[in-house]
Amino acid sequence: MKMSDLPSEVAEEVLCRIPVTSLRPVRSTCKKWNRLSRCGVFAKKHLAHQAKVAEEAKEDPLVVMMMDYRVYLMRFNLSNNNVGSCVKPEAKLIGPDGSDQIDVCEIFHCDGLLLCIPKDHSRLVVWNPYWGQTRWIECTHNYHLQPKLLVNKYRYALGYDRSSNSHKVLRFIDSPTRFVEFKIYEFSSDSWRILDLLPRDWMIGGWGGRGLSLKGNTYWFASGHDNSFLVCFDFTRETFWPPLPLPFEDACREDTVSLSSVRKDQLVVLFQPWDILTLEIWISNKIDEPNAVSWNNKVFLSVDIRQLIHPMWQFPPSAGFFIDEEKKIAVVFDKDTDIDNPTREVAYIIGVDGSFKAADVRECADKVLTALVCSYVPSLVQLN
Repeated sequence: MKMSDLPSEVAEEVLCRIPVTSLRPVRSTCKKWNRLSRCGVFAKKHLAHQAKVAEEAKEDPLVVMMMDYRVYLMRFNLSNNNVGSCVKPEAKLIGPDGSDQIDVCEIFHCDGLLLCIPKDHSRLVVWNPYWGQTRWIECTHNYHLQPKLLVNKYRYALGYDRSSNSHKVLRFIDSPTRFVEFKIYEFSSDSWRILDLLPRDWMIGGWGGRGLSLKGNTYWFASGHDNSFLVCFDFTRETFWPPLPLPFEDACREDTVSLSSVRKDQLVVLFQPWDILTLEIWISNKIDEPNAVSWNNKVFLSVDIRQLIHPMWQFPPSAGFFIDEEKKIAVVFDKDTDIDNPTREVAYIIGVDGSFKAADVRECADKVLTALVCSYVPSLVQLN
């Protein structure tokens, strides 16, 4: 008997044991398996089984990484003492037609969906890696109202409207002295519309100004005339909330300030002043509403980073990172220590006890562009 001839009940039990990153070759095996694996009922059962297996095996989570304009799914075996095998590539995201993927300069994650900004800024594309689906979004740039160069000043965010049960994309220009336009794209209507929002008296800080999606809303590090703070865009109310506090005293645009998340309802912030040796990581208390955030009194991690890596070392302004509370470590991504001519992407694994190791990820073709990283949780949202 061929595998494709198995009864549906048996085939379903077999496919439930297939890792998420192996679904694509399974779907190409036969029409029957392709149809079954794309069924919503099966998908819920499959993801529940995979989550149970991952919890029992205490698997390290999947992360999405963008390196050299390409997007990958990676897994980090943080319990492995062999630094050379800490990093395990799981899959490479492909283009919408099944060919080699497009060049991507930014990625944003929200509830298992990835918003990818192509290098040429011609269109946007939203990927759901679980279903293998994409949605292309026209940008509708207003070139007659602004210099074409300002297209590189656009900030993007992917979020979720709880009132309409729909995902949305926010786009705006982070430049209070120039033309400012706030637009939002709704998945449900497949269209853009202008938001009637006043220009802000703050600017988003850090290279690239990447936001972090948490509970459907997006948070950024921002700075005003004489202070710094967090700002949050609420995708349900379609507005920015007033500034939110940071766990440390004022930061400037030259400092490294980057955001991550843990347990789906807590912010994590990495802070490294440009003129001080210490790297700090703080975890917020549980966030219930987007207009309020408080921080744990005790810092999660505080280390003399330049003694660990290099006397002149500072992570990029928006360094990609994640933490593992159980293992009490942080993983921060950057180039190798050859500051003048870096050749490798490296994951710097730093313990709260001051332990340190550098895990090689891959060779880098671009000497300047830093790797971007975000957590990945499969989504059942249909894009087609």
